[in-house]
Amino acid sequence: MQVEQEHNRPLRTLVLRKDDIRKFIELLIGAADHFIAPRRALHDDVAFAEVHSADEVELDYENSLISPASYVLPQREAVFTYAMTEGQAPEVKATPEPESHILFGVRPCDVAAIEYLDRFFLGGEFADDVYARRREAKTIVALACIEPQNEACWCTCSNAGPVARSGYDLQLTPMDDVYLVEVGTERGEPLAHLAHELLEPADEKLVEERERLIKEAYPKFERRGNIAQAMRWMSGDQTPEELWEELGAKCFSCGSCSLVCPVCSCFDTHEYVEDGVGARIRCWDSCHFPGYSLEASGFNPRENEAERMYHYAHHKLCGDTFAKYGRPGCVGCGRCVQVCSAQIDLPRIAQMVREEGWSCKDCKACPHADVTAAAEKGDGED
Repeated sequence: MQVEQEHNRPLRTLVLRKDDIRKFIELLIGAADHFIAPRRALHDDVAFAEVHSADEVELDYENSLISPASYVLPQREAVFTYAMTEGQAPEVKATPEPESHILFGVRPCDVAAIEYLDRFFLGGEFADDVYARRREAKTIVALACIEPQNEACWCTCSNAGPVARSGYDLQLTPMDDVYLVEVGTERGEPLAHLAHELLEPADEKLVEERERLIKEAYPKFERRGNIAQAMRWMSGDQTPEELWEELGAKCFSCGSCSLVCPVCSCFDTHEYVEDGVGARIRCWDSCHFPGYSLEASGFNPRENEAERMYHYAHHKLCGDTFAKYGRPGCVGCGRCVQVCSAQIDLPRIAQMVREEGWSCKDCKACPHADVTAAAEKGDGED
């Protein structure tokens, strides 16, 4: 599949009355083998899960703790299977073709995370065919944010919200009594056609009103750390060792930040064999775990947490990451803020990196600038 470029213009812009949203969802549910959407779960939490009725879909929700990106890169998946017979070469088989999924209600930060994963697994010299087949079977219907979903949201600082500018097939933006519906790709066109009786073309005034609401939304999002300035210092390797020793001493090496981050792509593989039949399983891993960088010789290039913390932050904030994948290794979803019991989440790390190199500790994040080393060209205050 092709990796989408950023800031694509929608193919069409339509209007859906809010009173018709449940009818709209019902029509989409039958358009794929599985319809995945935010749903209330145990203890009133929200999780992305399969639904069979529009009444199950939660439209007003905080970000789920586990991102819908997990349907693109699952926690565990078989890479291939094999059968071994004595005296014969192993018979290796590809995994079955994935069934089609519609991911509905995906927030812009998670859309940006899936774009990042696309570039990681498909944009290099070698494409991951297992990821490619799974990704090809997914259709993304985004739900834009006009208000922060919780106090941890900081997507504007990482250029991942409050609306998606690319990476979606359909996007719904809630307005007063309607949703503005953008058709982002050819894959989204059949869904729009399926619900054509509920949709009308949007006029230019409504599109302008949506842009006004977006501009008004920026100041509402928390400025937790200036990624652009942190990237400058990380890219120039201008951070003191004492900073990483301090952070490493606080870190529990639990890996929670990595395991809830929709951008983290670390994985490990394991072999499972029984009675001559086996599978190679890919599963999530974390660079915070001591065993992640352990080599077969027994040597570990990152044997202490200070080194692992530097490696983690460098991958998230270094300009090399931006150059390779088109964004920093963070989409501002705030999940690490919610789970880090040591309170050294990525926004805090970015803030500490910035404060080590800049005397202006009250500097405000620029909501409109690209988060690059050239952030001085942004429209906001830096």
